[in-house]
Amino acid sequence: MSIEFFLLLCAAYLIGSISFAVVLSKQGKLPDPRSFGSGNPGASNMLRLGGRSLALTTLLGDLGKGALAVWIAGFWNPDPAALGWIGLAAVCGHILPAYHRLQGGKGVATAAGVLLMLSWPMALIAVLLWLSVFAWRRIASLASMAACTGLLPWFAWQRPELLIPCGLMIALILLRHRVNIGRLLDGSENHFKR
Repeated sequence: MSIEFFLLLCAAYLIGSISFAVVLSKQGKLPDPRSFGSGNPGASNMLRLGGRSLALTTLLGDLGKGALAVWIAGFWNPDPAALGWIGLAAVCGHILPAYHRLQGGKGVATAAGVLLMLSWPMALIAVLLWLSVFAWRRIASLASMAACTGLLPWFAWQRPELLIPCGLMIALILLRHRVNIGRLLDGSENHFKR
């Protein structure tokens, strides 16, 4: 590993560590999203906490930081596999943020931003999967997990050089959803009303 690549990984992690949900909640003098609702500092919980505008701002911020980390790295190392690892570092920053006592979110929106920069068709497939499952069941966590796992065949078929870093990204996201998986199995998972 070169020093340049190591520094890019560190920069991506630090960019990913910015928790827009926590920052926006503090600015709006709202409760910390990590102690409210689902306890997740992400767009879905911000919708419950602060309404649509805060949820959308959180979503765009989290998506943007994943895209930004990969975009910046692309100037120094345009190799797709290397950019996959950079994207993974940004998602790790969101999940275990240096600025917020390592208490982060689940990484879905940040991963979407990474995917947008790595392969826009892949990002489009993920969005369509998410929207389809959410429209069917109205459960954000289920839609997120379906969108993530549904991408694995695409990686293997179209972008095998990204399979390992993005596969690890998906594994981390699913691991962060382990409580949601338990609630889905016992029928107590949060859902949005129609």
